[in-house]
Amino acid sequence: MPATQITDEELKSLTSAILRRYGIDFTCYEPTSLKRRVDRCISVLKLETVHNLWVKLLKDQLFVHRFMDEVSVGLTAMFRDPIMWRALKTDILNKLATKSEISIWHAGCSSGEEVYTMGVVLQESGFQSKSKAIATDISDAAIAEAQQGKYYHLKLAEYGKNYRGYNPLGSFEKYYQRDGADGVMNSQLVDHVDFRHHNLISEPPPGKFDIIFCRNVMIYFDNKAKINLLEQFHQHLNDGGYLIIGFYDALVPLIDKSKYYFINLDAKIFQKI
Repeated sequence: MPATQITDEELKSLTSAILRRYGIDFTCYEPTSLKRRVDRCISVLKLETVHNLWVKLLKDQLFVHRFMDEVSVGLTAMFRDPIMWRALKTDILNKLATKSEISIWHAGCSSGEEVYTMGVVLQESGFQSKSKAIATDISDAAIAEAQQGKYYHLKLAEYGKNYRGYNPLGSFEKYYQRDGADGVMNSQLVDHVDFRHHNLISEPPPGKFDIIFCRNVMIYFDNKAKINLLEQFHQHLNDGGYLIIGFYDALVPLIDKSKYYFINLDAKIFQKI
């Protein structure tokens, strides 16, 4: 993909214009990462230049949703990092077993792979019936894909390998049905989930939770935004609740040890103090 040579000034002007016109805040995204995503958007949508993107955004109010979908494209997989899912099942869920209801937030759920993974874990642990979850993303297209739960069969084959790293004795294939070249995840895995549109930067968390997942999302934000989100997560976790971040978020140096216990650094699980 050819570079569009976006300057810092162009990026700042673009994000400021989007914030003023639509109230959508990209100003705190890490600049290098956001430039790559804007480059990708320009290429995919065949706009050729930043100026053409600017004009399209200002003239077509509906286009901002397509822009958001392209810029917020996430990389995710079911049972990614099996060590975390094993720790969640064998340790964290057991500590929450006495609660009458377990509340969960998937913040930045992307196309839903993590949500279905948690559905499998809850089923196999016997906790799904008393769990309530909210799954949110800034991209309406991502939410629609997550609700559909349809994934290409080659992806599902890879997810099956990840699953066996989590549960070598289980059968991943029983959790979906083939539909041509795709597989459709069992709807029962997300019966406890409410999918919603949500902007992590500009909107408050949608409740209080026992577990908050925000994995490989904050990697795209600057440090000021990361620290602000960590504070918001802390305020919206129930007493003793757990924050689970991604392996690539590079947040550990920013986490306030007076507010979070470092429960499992390998699995990136932290507990509210």
